[in-house]
Amino acid sequence: MNETNNQIKVGEKYTMEIMDITHSGEGVGRLDNMIVFVEGGLPGDVLEVEIKNVKKTYAQGKLLSINQSSPERVTPACPYFEECGGCQILHMCYDGQLRAKSKMVKDALQRIGGLKEIEVSPIVGMEDPQRYRNKAQFKLDNKGMGFYAKKSHNLVHIQDCLNQPESAADAIKTINALIKDLNLSIYDERTHKGYVRGVLQRTNLQGENMITLIINGKDLSQRQAIVEGILAGIPNVKSIYVNINREKGNVILGRKSLCVHGAARLVEQIGDLSFSISPNSFFQVNSKQTVKLYDTIKAFADLKGTETVFDLYCGTGTIGLYLAAQAKQVIGIESVGDAILDARENAGLNQIENASFHLGRAEDEMLKIIKEEGVKPDLIILDPPRKGCEESLLTAINDLGTPRIIYVSCNPSTLARDLKFMTDAGYAIKAVQPVDLFPGTGHVETVVLMSRV
Repeated sequence: MNETNNQIKVGEKYTMEIMDITHSGEGVGRLDNMIVFVEGGLPGDVLEVEIKNVKKTYAQGKLLSINQSSPERVTPACPYFEECGGCQILHMCYDGQLRAKSKMVKDALQRIGGLKEIEVSPIVGMEDPQRYRNKAQFKLDNKGMGFYAKKSHNLVHIQDCLNQPESAADAIKTINALIKDLNLSIYDERTHKGYVRGVLQRTNLQGENMITLIINGKDLSQRQAIVEGILAGIPNVKSIYVNINREKGNVILGRKSLCVHGAARLVEQIGDLSFSISPNSFFQVNSKQTVKLYDTIKAFADLKGTETVFDLYCGTGTIGLYLAAQAKQVIGIESVGDAILDARENAGLNQIENASFHLGRAEDEMLKIIKEEGVKPDLIILDPPRKGCEESLLTAINDLGTPRIIYVSCNPSTLARDLKFMTDAGYAIKAVQPVDLFPGTGHVETVVLMSRV
């Protein structure tokens, strides 16, 4: 490693070893005791880097050349990896990705949560880490469909995506041709003009497709030609929707979706249960790994049939419904109205009668149900968004003295923060199980079982 005279400088070149990797795919090394982030670096690399930015506590470097390659470095199978922002660590072998994600969880628990002695179980990976996504949101410009480039809104035009099912290539080719042949204008978020804003493809494990055209308009023009073109070009299309989004900005989906062909819902099978999916439904994007995730939750729950389970941040009710057969009753709470409607529909679809779903903020609705219905939870499931749980909710749970909690997290940092709060309040961590739902990316799901000390 080069001598830096206690001060690294912008524009200078240095040789450095990469020791770690972030969830966003940046290699982490040190120069003169300062952390340096290098996009494209992997643990075990020795790199030539140019310093582009120096802050008070860290610096950013640009990878110039690889002097010694990490044993975990591979050539990405995707030709768009260097440009596309969809994947961050596709240049890392899959075993290396799994080790890195396990380390991210352990490091967050130790550094943020102060949980030094907690054992983290080996991560549950995929047998085949490609073609796993059941949902794609394609962006558009006048040159065709694609995804945003890394850290920008510039579009990377693609012909296929190895995270999506094989039919994604057909969808891209077909929609691009329809837009050109029918002379459909493309939406420009700067001027709020143009017609087609994006394309949503949803696919179930049976290979059935739901195609949604997102438009800046009142209804679908040239409907027959568009429907016929989609049916001719994309295999196994069960539903075609138009989604109306006339709002300014870059939010993909509007609130109103109209089915213009086929079934109103796509049905996905998770374990023994069926789940109804519409264009706007929230659903885990990796159906195969969702089964493993939910089986982990079920094993941690260890229900005997006498328990009342509160499923907070329940979304469309999938976790609660997955546990319902082993519980006395499941009560789901969610603040998004459309998700509650989906949850109730899914309960009916599976003929589950011991699950109810309530609209409201988790802490408010939970206390209201306890007071009005005279029930108390034996187990609480927490599955919050990336920002984690509101502290007021954690305080309310602690005040209740609920015997057991299962926390399902998509963000190790906020998980660690919330676990620190709960362990300080008197809960003990009994098990930590990471599950890989997003191969090729830095994202990791983690399931934690806690019990009252």
